[in-house]
Amino acid sequence: MQFDLSTLTPAQREVFEAVHFLGQGNAIELMEQSGKARSTVDKALKTLADLGLIVPVDTDADPAEGVPTRWTMAEAVADSVTAQDNLDDTDTAGTTEHDLVNDETGQLQADEPQPGTPGDTDPADLGDQDGTAEAEDNDEQPVGTSDADVNDQTESGTDDEDEDDDSDTESDEDEEDEDDDSDDDEDTESEGQPARAAVTVVQPSRPGDRKIMTIKAVIAEYGDDGATLDEIVNESGIGHPTASRLLAAMEQADAARRLPGTPGRWIAGPTKASEVDPNPEPPRCPVCFQVVKGVTESPEAVAGVQSLIRPDGTIHVVAEDGTAHVVKLPKRLPPRTASTATAGAVRRTDLTVNGDGNQPFAKGELERLTMAVLSGQPGREMTPQEIATEISAQLNGRAVSSGAVRNNCTKLGSAGRILLVREAPLTFVYPAPAGDSEADEAETTTAPAQADATAEDTSGNEQS
Repeated sequence: MQFDLSTLTPAQREVFEAVHFLGQGNAIELMEQSGKARSTVDKALKTLADLGLIVPVDTDADPAEGVPTRWTMAEAVADSVTAQDNLDDTDTAGTTEHDLVNDETGQLQADEPQPGTPGDTDPADLGDQDGTAEAEDNDEQPVGTSDADVNDQTESGTDDEDEDDDSDTESDEDEEDEDDDSDDDEDTESEGQPARAAVTVVQPSRPGDRKIMTIKAVIAEYGDDGATLDEIVNESGIGHPTASRLLAAMEQADAARRLPGTPGRWIAGPTKASEVDPNPEPPRCPVCFQVVKGVTESPEAVAGVQSLIRPDGTIHVVAEDGTAHVVKLPKRLPPRTASTATAGAVRRTDLTVNGDGNQPFAKGELERLTMAVLSGQPGREMTPQEIATEISAQLNGRAVSSGAVRNNCTKLGSAGRILLVREAPLTFVYPAPAGDSEADEAETTTAPAQADATAEDTSGNEQS
């Protein structure tokens, strides 16, 4: 019986391969082997069991004990897979010598070499024959001293001729060696040039974020129906905040899209997961260019504001009375970059941004804001945290560091502009005007005098 495994999804195929590799196993073991989430493994096991590819193993365990079910491949499927593995292990690239034997036709077998072919000659014999032939060739070559012996020349003449012959032979050999070396070098250079021209340098691609690739795989498994944030969290094992942040990054790179008509469900986009930046630049408001928070919860609001901007950088607003107002948007801020350093000190520039994406306060700006909050409420005792909260409310919820406010309060207190009330907790107050304090003292002094006068009048009336 043949089974078409190509109809299975990638997750089901990996779970099936895990069963094949382990022989048998429960959902936990198969989850560790396949690397899939528990819910994905459970769905795949149900599908494979419905198709008859796997069957439960009878372990004689009581179901009430909570022992997980163990699964193994069906007998017919196991035989089919084993036979396929055996076929894959067999070497079919060539035939052996025994396969070429044909006894029925009476022809010679392939392993019996025919006469006159190199097959019936021992390689050692071939080596001996080659050596003998070379020796015979060397014996047939003429020797320079043989002519001198035949002509009965003197020993001195023979020696001179031998030396001359040797020197001539050595010089000829040296010239031949130099010629051969030069030819070899030219051949090597000519052969090496095309090889160097064919070498190309391939830049390695940036590895993709593992969590983004996991989310992309989960969304792809749900197909056109899309997956909700809760389903993505359950399948991938990633927390809600991280999944929301990565989904926003994937949406910005068009690796994930919201299902039309159902913004709560996500579908896969055309961009690869490996091309998504997990920490993109945060989106900004097109009007004030401050960082937009909660984009994943209110994408429709951001999209609505974006559609109102005209090509000339203006927004046309119509009032309730029908009057049209043209609002010119400010110039776009430069892109986010690191802080720049100057000689002798590090200075903040317009290109610097805080961790929340907002520009830092200008020099002395936070000190002025701190002083304004305290002077606006003279006589009220306030801690640095309370002052920071007041400043944040004035700046539409912008984060303000209470530590920075504390430093400015200490500086103002040292200058005598505000007063330190207590050190634990650190509390400051802006002194009330002198006129107010004198008036308070006058009211305090007048009150007892009026009370005494009233008492005297009452006693005089009683006596009369």
